[in-house]
Amino acid sequence: MLEFEDVSSLSSATISTVRNSLEVVNEEPIVGNVTNPSTAEIKQRIYDTFPTQNRAVTQQDYENLVYRMPAKFGSIKRCSVQKDPDSQKRNLNVYVISEDPQNKLINTNDTIKTNLKTWLNHYRMINDTIDILDPFIINFGINFIVKPQKNVDKFKVLDECVVALANAYSTPLFIGEPISKSQIFNVLNNVSGVSDVVKVQIINKTSANYSSVYFDVEENTSPDGDYIITPANAIMEMKFPEVDIKGKLR
Repeated sequence: MLEFEDVSSLSSATISTVRNSLEVVNEEPIVGNVTNPSTAEIKQRIYDTFPTQNRAVTQQDYENLVYRMPAKFGSIKRCSVQKDPDSQKRNLNVYVISEDPQNKLINTNDTIKTNLKTWLNHYRMINDTIDILDPFIINFGINFIVKPQKNVDKFKVLDECVVALANAYSTPLFIGEPISKSQIFNVLNNVSGVSDVVKVQIINKTSANYSSVYFDVEENTSPDGDYIITPANAIMEMKFPEVDIKGKLR
């Protein structure tokens, strides 16, 4: 994004000449949101656009503006705007994450962050300050045990369970969004041929090709055991569904 420090002393013709003469060659492509958002996400973003009125007052306004940044400046896959708990003023932490060409989560590069900050500066309140930060990426997998119905192809049922879970987590979660074990039980119970779901276990993946962030699943499980609490500055990702989902029959 090109900006002039003082346009009052420049003619519109000079400004136009400078803009039209500028050429940029990117040695590396800008990485951003590669896959299109789901229908539900598009609907929610449109709904959130109406109250913003082209200014940023609430945290929701800021998040909406992040997603509305023109694609030519780079794109954001997920964002979360949070008030800085250590700041006495209106400082906001804007957590953003992008996708690589393989649709895996990746930290947003500095070029997109700079463009994003310039974009938000056009709409932010004068007293607001903004820090654009990377959330922690926590990779996870699912182990499960199901009991198949009688007179069914057990191995076909097992394969369909894996496919169902892979589809359920094909879209990345939001920053700070917990993992619902009830949702996993529902997905498995809805697979044809499943009589009962015996066990579901969430595991942290930190080996080669995964994020190095260690996450204690048991320590961050809710008291009722229903969901895994995700830190507000982190995002959960099932990176390789083909190996991150493992099932057994009983």
